[in-house]
Amino acid sequence: MLLRMKKVAVAGMLLAVCAFRLAAQAVDPEAQVKGICEPLLKTPLPTEATETHTPKVWPECISYRLEAGIGVKEDYAAARRCAWAERLATQANLEPRYTLASVLGGSALLSMLYANGEGVERNIPLASRFVCEAGGAPFDVEALLDELKDRDKHPEDAKGKLSFCDQTGSGFMQGFCAGLDAEVQDLANASELHVLSSLWSRQQQTALDALVQAQQTYAQAHAKGEINLAGTARAAEEFGAEQELRNDFLAALRSFEKGGPPQGSTGDFARADAELNRIYRKALLDADSKKSEYGAVQPDGIREAERDWLKYRDAWIAFAKLRYPTVGADAWLTLLTNDRTAILKDTECEIGIDDPSCTHQEDEHNSHPLP
Repeated sequence: MLLRMKKVAVAGMLLAVCAFRLAAQAVDPEAQVKGICEPLLKTPLPTEATETHTPKVWPECISYRLEAGIGVKEDYAAARRCAWAERLATQANLEPRYTLASVLGGSALLSMLYANGEGVERNIPLASRFVCEAGGAPFDVEALLDELKDRDKHPEDAKGKLSFCDQTGSGFMQGFCAGLDAEVQDLANASELHVLSSLWSRQQQTALDALVQAQQTYAQAHAKGEINLAGTARAAEEFGAEQELRNDFLAALRSFEKGGPPQGSTGDFARADAELNRIYRKALLDADSKKSEYGAVQPDGIREAERDWLKYRDAWIAFAKLRYPTVGADAWLTLLTNDRTAILKDTECEIGIDDPSCTHQEDEHNSHPLP
């Protein structure tokens, strides 16, 4: 579960909103950006811009993945060719709404390539033009242009590559950047899982594949149905909640492979199961009492996540029987049940129940038994 904002941060946001409203009385932000961008949009395009024809459909290539080497070999030239096609497709109104490829590709990706000198000569004026082309919500155009100016005047002070995610501009944009981070993390996790299981038997690997699929389904259901999704950053929160469970899963496997299997008896499992049933029923009742609130956790969301968790739990037991045959099923059931209970207690806090145990969430989430 994502970290809670501290009260001081909330107060700061409120002050910022008030300051923005006062400033807006004197200056129209959209008009100001338009005025800044008008001359920048006249920056001449390179010759290669004419070498790409407007596609009839949105390109199958994905420029941001080619640039970052996500799932493919890093290739700046291919990323640039793809971005030119995405840019023309956007201008032809072929752009799919609210996808990573459409938001982070096209002109946005071209701006990064030219600002960072990736596969092309560094060109700040051209990078600025592309910022304006890709501008408006969810990007903070002025902040990006100011960053480009600083990099142009003081290149020695530039820290790392220019990234649109460094200037998100809105909670909406944070969701796209969280999606990008999730892609990178998932790729790293998959690579580690491959290495971890490379010497396992085929039967164990097959069971692991089934477990990973069940875990991903459960993580998605938890993120979609068991956290509060009010506010413009809800997509980022959803990505974060899902990714946290995936990372915890991988950490658990690491721990078990190092020789740290769980402990638990039939009695331990019976007690854990009784506690889970109690907190599950309470979460359903509490969610039902607040289900009309915007972005609120819904009872059906909790039910769906619980059903997917049961499948995930069973997949764990089937996998563990093959990989860790000396550890009894009750030990795994106790561990997984306690973990589910801890997650539902976090969901209780997401629902907004007035409980002293939820005050910790201003800084951190509950410590979960898994791993």
